Amino acid sequence: MKKHIKFLLILLAVAVSCSEKSGYTKLNKSYTVRENLIKNIKPNIPILYWKYVWTISNKAMYEFGDSNLLKKYKVAEPNYGFFPECFPGMCYSYIMYIDKNGINYVTNEQSLRKFIGRIDNVSEAILIGRTEGLGVDSKNAKGGSYKKTKTGFKLNMAKSKKCPIEYESILFEIDFNGKYKMKSNGVYKTLPGCIIS
Repeated sequence: MKKHIKFLLILLAVAVSCSEKSGYTKLNKSYTVRENLIKNIKPNIPILYWKYVWTISNKAMYEFGDSNLLKKYKVAEPNYGFFPECFPGMCYSYIMYIDKNGINYVTNEQSLRKFIGRIDNVSEAILIGRTEGLGVDSKNAKGGSYKKTKTGFKLNMAKSKKCPIEYESILFEIDFNGKYKMKSNGVYKTLPGCIIS
């Protein structure tokens, strides 16, 4: 009996030690909602006003700053943007912002990375991952967890395949300056069938 208890205590100590070593925090469902991520962008250049628009609704999903400045400019919706959806790319997102030089648009993944600039929080890190086709699986830590490091963030993100349905865990490491690298941790979930969109 004592050997069984001793074995269980050792097993418990190893399990606790392993989970503490990883230090990863599971990402909840709010990190899968784009508007929640966008609201946490802290641009590193002085911006007087900015808004995020998803063209499916054609209205500002988030605004920050003095919207009265819009009266000074002719605002036009760009014909393209980042995160194309509603295949074949009929829906997309863009950011319109006003700085000391006037009105500007963020209309692709590269300009979104530049607009974000320094990585101040996990939401910004996730958005950079999304520019590389990665997402957050809030139901599985292999595709939805993170930890802050001395130099930035380490995230386990998901890359999905539609046919067959497959979820691959990607280790996404990004430093505070926005430099990143990715490494596959392998497929962690496969489902029968295909997703048709």
